[in-house]
Amino acid sequence: MHHATKFLRLSLAALLLFASGAGAQQSTLQSYDVELIIFRVLSSNATPEDWTLEAARAGEHLATRDEDAPESERTIATSPTTPTMSFPGVPESRYKLTSIVESLRRSRNYQPLAHFAWTQPGYPRGNAPYMAIEPWVPPGSGLGGQVSLARGRYLHLTLELTYDLPETGERYVLRQTRRMRSNERHYLDHPKFGVIAIVTPTPTGP
Repeated sequence: MHHATKFLRLSLAALLLFASGAGAQQSTLQSYDVELIIFRVLSSNATPEDWTLEAARAGEHLATRDEDAPESERTIATSPTTPTMSFPGVPESRYKLTSIVESLRRSRNYQPLAHFAWTQPGYPRGNAPYMAIEPWVPPGSGLGGQVSLARGRYLHLTLELTYDLPETGERYVLRQTRRMRSNERHYLDHPKFGVIAIVTPTPTGP
C-alpha cells in the first residue's frame, strides 16, 4: 500500500509539472487578433480586383493568393480528430475591416454574412487547434466550419468553411490554408462565398 501511495503521488506531481510547463509555454507565445469577414458572392461578374482597389484607397496591400507559396500550403485536408478550442473576442474598437463591411453592404455583387474577431496565441505549426465559427456567426446565416492560426516562419491561416445556400439548400465548401504576414489583408475566394482576413499582433498595455 505504501508503494502504491508513493507512486500515485509521484504521478500526480509529474502531471502538475507538465500542466504548469504547458501553461507557461502558451503564456510566452505571441498573441494575435484574427479578424474575418465572410460574404456571399451575388454576381458572377464579381472579381478580386474589387478588393484590390478598396485596399489601395486605404493605402494597404490586399493579397489574393499565396505569393511564391507551394500548392501544398494552399489546399489542405484536416483530420476529423483535430482538437478545437474557444478564444476571447476582440472589442469592435480594434476591428480593422469595418470599412470593407460597409463597402460590401453598398455593393450589388456581395452580401456580408458575418464579421467577427478573436484573440489567440500563435501556436506552432502542427500544434495549432481549430476554433469552431458557429458561435460567432448569425443564426440562420448558413455558415459553419472551423478556423486555425499557426505560426512558423510565416503566419498560416487555415479555413474549413461551409455555406448552405438559403434558396436551394446546396452546400458549398471553402477549404484553404493561406500563408500570411501580420497586418496584411487577404482575400480567399470561392465562386459562391469568400473571406477577407487580417491577422495583427495583439496590442499590449492599456
